[in-house]
Amino acid sequence: MNKINLQFYIDQHRQNPGILMTKRLRFHGFPGYDVYNISQAFTFKGNTYIAGRVEKRKSEVSTSVIFIQIAPDDFQATNWRIENLQDPFVELIDDHILLGGTEIYPDERGNIVSWRTVFYYGPDFDHLKKIILAPLKMKDVRIAKDDKYYVMSRPQGGVAAYGKIGFQAARSLSEITTEFIDKSPLIKDLFDDRVWGGANQILVLKNGLLGVLGHVAIMSDGDVRHYYGMTFALDPKTGKRTDMKIIAEKRDFGPSEYKREDLIDVIFVGGIVRHGDETASLYTGISDAEGHVALIEDPFLEYEELEGIK
Repeated sequence: MNKINLQFYIDQHRQNPGILMTKRLRFHGFPGYDVYNISQAFTFKGNTYIAGRVEKRKSEVSTSVIFIQIAPDDFQATNWRIENLQDPFVELIDDHILLGGTEIYPDERGNIVSWRTVFYYGPDFDHLKKIILAPLKMKDVRIAKDDKYYVMSRPQGGVAAYGKIGFQAARSLSEITTEFIDKSPLIKDLFDDRVWGGANQILVLKNGLLGVLGHVAIMSDGDVRHYYGMTFALDPKTGKRTDMKIIAEKRDFGPSEYKREDLIDVIFVGGIVRHGDETASLYTGISDAEGHVALIEDPFLEYEELEGIK
């Protein structure tokens, strides 16, 4: 297997970070709790929302909550929430909501003993039904729809090592079963066995390629985690991909609160909104404690200029 020179991609980003502005978002309704690992902002039936992970600083037992925008940088908690769900993400498909996250299974002492990605689907927040379960202990499964449903998985162990991205297409949501996700072929040579990563959002680009927003991570001495936001493009017809590029890291956002010292250098990209003016808003969790947004140069424009991937 080819070795991935992660530092090369980090250095490339630092030479031209493309970060125009960053700011912390304010989430109201849960005093004494952190809100982080947020989705992108999305508009549904005339209102703008963000889904966020809500938990106490010293716990990882989470509730995913839908927040409604009440000012440019302020979001208020609604009554729509799902207990024991981490890292929520949202896509709008056929005027329906597809809401997913990592469902956790704590024991009686609050220790998380297992987890998996789950998906809820419905015409509005009041009528969401759980429709898809990933294999146990699989995070970071994502779905997007064009003429097909595109599915990215993230198995661990064996040839997947610490975590790699799988991909395949389905004809319908009902076809995306636990077994279907489990059998998704891995994208070759995206990561080596020293790093791990996953998809956080799949965008269908105007030329038919898939723009993937994801994360890549590595551990340093003392089990200190280093997470980076990245993108690449994938041709769903051939399975070929572009090279990965890093688009954001913790140092782009400056000092912040953090859950633990080993998480200081962590960002978790939750989603991106393209603005059509060569910029995009990148929504991120910071150090497992805060939710931020960065205005960046649109990382997908270069992929849309491609006629194909060789």
